[in-house]
Amino acid sequence: MPFEPYGERAVNTVVALVNSLTPGDDGLPDLDACAELLGEHGWIVDDLTSADLAFLRALRPRLRFAFEGGDEREVVAHLNRLLSECDVLPQLTDHDGGWHFHYARPGATLAQRVFVTSLMALLLVVRDRGSDRLRTCAADGCANVLFDTTKNHSRRFCDARTCANRVHTAAYRRRQRAKAGTPER
Repeated sequence: MPFEPYGERAVNTVVALVNSLTPGDDGLPDLDACAELLGEHGWIVDDLTSADLAFLRALRPRLRFAFEGGDEREVVAHLNRLLSECDVLPQLTDHDGGWHFHYARPGATLAQRVFVTSLMALLLVVRDRGSDRLRTCAADGCANVLFDTTKNHSRRFCDARTCANRVHTAAYRRRQRAKAGTPER
């Protein structure tokens, strides 16, 4: 079953937001960085405020829970608790040429729109694909999260160019050393 592209964009926004919170480095240091992150995921950021930035920064650890491999019912309960904080008014709209839902009330701030749309998208992932599609990167030392959209549930790494490549290269080198009888370093 294909996942609604508007929803997938929202899940990818959550992934980017959560991954912007790294130990010792805040990937959302200012309004420009926040606008860039949201803009890369299709959000119109004309009305981004300092209050939105503060709200989205605080939201990141609360959304991370959905990716940490907990019991699916606990993930849903957590997301539903967060959703109860939102001023939700689902509406079907075609303002950009295709029917899709907006979940926040008209006049909601950008951060509120991102929040409620992201929560709904995460809940739809759980309903349609299962919470196991939301996970953390399997590479040692990486704290990033990912949304697995593969057909066979096989995505394990946040990025093929960095984490996956590093893990696969290390495994290859171990195999080569084992063949040659060279001890591990």
